[in-house]
Amino acid sequence: MISSKAQYKSKRQQKLEQRQSQSKSFTHSTQTPFRDAERNFKSRLPPPNFDNVIDFYNLDLSSDEIKSKIVKIELKVELGKDDDEEKENIFGDYNELKEEKEIIKGERRIAYVVKDLPGFIFIPNPFTPKAQKNIIKRCLKDFAKYPNKNNLDTHYVLPKEGLWNLHEKIINGELDKNDSRCVVPLKASVTGQNSLYEEEIDAKQEKTQKECPQKSLVEKEYQEKEEREEKGEPLPSSGVPILSPSELIKKLRWITLGYQYHWATKTYHLDKRLPFPKDIELLTTSVVKSINGIKFYTNETNENNDKQYFVNDYDHKKWKPEAGVVNYYQLKDNIMAHVDKSEINMEAPLISFSFGHTCIFLIGGPTRDIAPIALYLRSGDISIMCGPCRTNFHGVPRILEGTLPKYLEPNYDDDPEWKIYGDFMSSSRINVNVRQVF
Repeated sequence: MISSKAQYKSKRQQKLEQRQSQSKSFTHSTQTPFRDAERNFKSRLPPPNFDNVIDFYNLDLSSDEIKSKIVKIELKVELGKDDDEEKENIFGDYNELKEEKEIIKGERRIAYVVKDLPGFIFIPNPFTPKAQKNIIKRCLKDFAKYPNKNNLDTHYVLPKEGLWNLHEKIINGELDKNDSRCVVPLKASVTGQNSLYEEEIDAKQEKTQKECPQKSLVEKEYQEKEEREEKGEPLPSSGVPILSPSELIKKLRWITLGYQYHWATKTYHLDKRLPFPKDIELLTTSVVKSINGIKFYTNETNENNDKQYFVNDYDHKKWKPEAGVVNYYQLKDNIMAHVDKSEINMEAPLISFSFGHTCIFLIGGPTRDIAPIALYLRSGDISIMCGPCRTNFHGVPRILEGTLPKYLEPNYDDDPEWKIYGDFMSSSRINVNVRQVF
């Protein structure tokens, strides 16, 4: 018999409450502190507990426990600072940054570290709105097309000009949606048709390989290992839906930059190295230079009870971005706990840029049995994992709806080109993370 109170609830609400009550008495076979944190933030009913999420923009409102973990530090070099004063700052014009201070709180010499996470460095948004928009445009229009590999390539014969260019033409009325070019065929339905990515390496890639010949015995061994690995490539399916470019663009989840990544074996295709984008290379080089020599005390002590400290001593002159992944999140998407450890050089930092909606970022220790720390990553924020933190489990269990900055909204200014990108970003988050492989 249903109680009088339950009679006024929809069947969906009743089912959700029933599942929730059952889960309280159920012990998950994979229960770990990291999994518990993921389940908390993925929960819709009841809503997550955000009390212990670190908000670097509002530390004054945080608990004393959180405040005691955070150390504010000064970067060694101002981000984007160049000896050539006339050279445009890659993070955008600083005067524009100051004018926009009501919506952008980042400063280019400020960073934060967490005492419990030696090697993790957080830099609050140093970008101007214009600079953020430029990177977002690059991620959608330039990076997400041949020859860079993406998640859609397995099942679809993607246009060489890229889905975004077709999407723009449809929205702008330059191409009728009934045009044959608007039909993206399935690989499984096209006899003998391979993905453009699988065709012969184009002149651009060939030029890169000539500029970077076989490097070392380490690289040779790595290549031999990759060749020995069982590829396990998924086969094209005829069961996936046939969608328009505008529909498919919402299904885009990742693309790879530089050395193309093989997701099934978690190795790099050493014979498929593409030129790394110069603008992203400049951004990461500036970040690595700014954190060189950063030192702070942790919550750990040695056997003599002396305070321990962490220092980032990676030589910024050795930094060379060689591989990157651009993740495209829709509001319901997430990435479960994982460790990025496919690179030969694990001493170099992993640098990550966030754009669009705010997310919850979890970062723990070398196993899932260590409870993670939760923090907000907002648009423009930069997170760096180096030193011991480089092998820590981390993930994004939730994107927070309604957190898109006003300056990224479709109609924020008179820029007619931005409206199409703003429409996409109104339900999305983009993450660009960069690594050095060798």
